[in-house]
Amino acid sequence: MIRVLQVIGVMDRGGAETMVMNLYRAMDRSCIQFDFLVHEQRDGDYDAEIRKLGGRFFRVPRFTGFNEYAYRKQCRELFAAHPEWAVVHGHIGSCAPIYLSEAKRAGKYAIAHSHAQNYEPGLKGMVFNLIARPVRHIADYFIGCSREAGLDRFGEGVVEGDSFSVLANGIDAQRYTCDSSSHELAKEKMGLAGRPVVCHVGRLIPVKNHEFLFDVFEIVRRRYPQAALVLAGRGELERSLRQSVASRGLDDAVRFLGVVDDIPAVLRAADTFVFPSIKEGLGLAAIEAQASGLPVLMSEGVPASALMGGNAQRIALEAGAEQWAHTCMQQLEIALKSERHDGVDLVRSHGFDIAQTSAWLADFYKRAAQLAVRK
Repeated sequence: MIRVLQVIGVMDRGGAETMVMNLYRAMDRSCIQFDFLVHEQRDGDYDAEIRKLGGRFFRVPRFTGFNEYAYRKQCRELFAAHPEWAVVHGHIGSCAPIYLSEAKRAGKYAIAHSHAQNYEPGLKGMVFNLIARPVRHIADYFIGCSREAGLDRFGEGVVEGDSFSVLANGIDAQRYTCDSSSHELAKEKMGLAGRPVVCHVGRLIPVKNHEFLFDVFEIVRRRYPQAALVLAGRGELERSLRQSVASRGLDDAVRFLGVVDDIPAVLRAADTFVFPSIKEGLGLAAIEAQASGLPVLMSEGVPASALMGGNAQRIALEAGAEQWAHTCMQQLEIALKSERHDGVDLVRSHGFDIAQTSAWLADFYKRAAQLAVRK
């Protein structure tokens, strides 16, 4: 059995974490087993399930920039104590140059993975880029959830070289099957029967651009007064976003669902999906929405690789809320008059099924483990 150490912040529900969890569930764990090095002392959303699947947790304090010596020492000691880890797969960027250099020192194969385009403005973003940049000269291999994510984190030299691959954020496509009957039933279960439903899935954080989404939805409500907006996710902006909804008089129309275990059920209840992110590494939620057969309106901050055709569109945020609302209403008008059909085959044809991505990664880990042995 090959044991792979996944280095991540905390295993909460989120883009990178959900992708890793999807891969973990799909892996043949008799051949490849994951362990997790996390940077929080608390349990994450997936910890209990991970333990049931045989994964182990190891914890270090969060890297602050001021604790580099202590952080490096802990990583060095941890890797030395666990020779069973042939591969270290890093998903957290700021401290990747430290933990991956220590992994290589211990004879392990080091992978750096980019899940997002760097969207932090100003000094914070400059500092992140400064401390993360050396990983380009440290990792044995580089993976991005999209080419754009790879370019942003690792640069053109890496992305155009032989040590970079795009690994699509796979989903269990079969879970997103939907037809008109299941669509209406899902609406009824959520108490939204007969109402047009706009949906968004994403953390309640600045980059997801919820205030712009509210601007769009306010305009949509002028034509569809019974329309509802459902939001799945949690995050640092929840309180302020709830206040914004109240100040706009939308309390009866906007639902904050929080963390949702069954995202496919939420998507089945929706009529359209709006995704106005400022930037995304890929935009897994947009893939899930298309798998469910929803018309999707996404920003140009979402890579083009997330657009699979059908009823999905990308438009610039600079087009403004009026244009977004106009396009959203066009999608709603068609959806409310049409039969619902899922996009499972579409997702599979574009390589986003977890069976495809997990098989690729399993083969890659096997090759990487052999290379680690030769070091």
